[in-house]
Amino acid sequence: MVNVLYSLVDVNQRFDQLVLDPLYIRNLDMTSMTMKSYHDRIYSIDNQVLSRICKNILPRIHHQINELIVEQHSMELVLHTIHYPHLYSLSLIDFQEEVLLKYLRGDTILRKLLIEQITCLHIEINDKTTPSPLPEIRSTMFILILSLCKRLIKLNFTPFYHRSTFYALDLSSIDCMSSTLTELEIYVKTFDDCLYLLDERLNCLSTLKIHVEEIVYTPETIDNTVKKTSQIETLHIMFISTYICLS
Repeated sequence: MVNVLYSLVDVNQRFDQLVLDPLYIRNLDMTSMTMKSYHDRIYSIDNQVLSRICKNILPRIHHQINELIVEQHSMELVLHTIHYPHLYSLSLIDFQEEVLLKYLRGDTILRKLLIEQITCLHIEINDKTTPSPLPEIRSTMFILILSLCKRLIKLNFTPFYHRSTFYALDLSSIDCMSSTLTELEIYVKTFDDCLYLLDERLNCLSTLKIHVEEIVYTPETIDNTVKKTSQIETLHIMFISTYICLS
């Protein structure tokens, strides 16, 4: 998408009409992947390309964008260039967790969008450069997302490199609720965390896709009310995967 916009827009009027037609430009992917290997991928856009698109193209199509994909290094320029009044779906790709947490906590355009517009949110954390990721940071991000996104219906909260460094979220101490979220995909550390998600904190949840680092039978760690949760009965779809299963 980025290369098409950069190459064809402003070539002539006919190309502009075709490329910028609102029937086609609804979903905008502002990433460009360079892949050396499965675990060595870069999604950043060339600075010259990014600058031209933000300056000459986004002001002409911003009002028709519904879905947007951005990576860490271009997000600020893309979001600060202009307002996207009809944006409802946002994908944040290849983000370092400390950087994303800073954006979530600060007075930023991203935070404003999450509060006022976004109903579908996809986050891929880059854990390649973090040898020992802290679950507290991810727990904090998860809480912030649920508290900020008042309109959120769908949340996908996953690692960028699924098998290089397992991304786990410790939910045992989290007290958060969402009355709008219906679909969730997330990576957690233990099966207990899965049960915590089903103790009616997310009472509108109908689809749950959960990836567990390990499943260990430890009934003493599970609160009796969690063990007896009835929310499973309200789920339409439930998918669980794991790498380690111990009894």
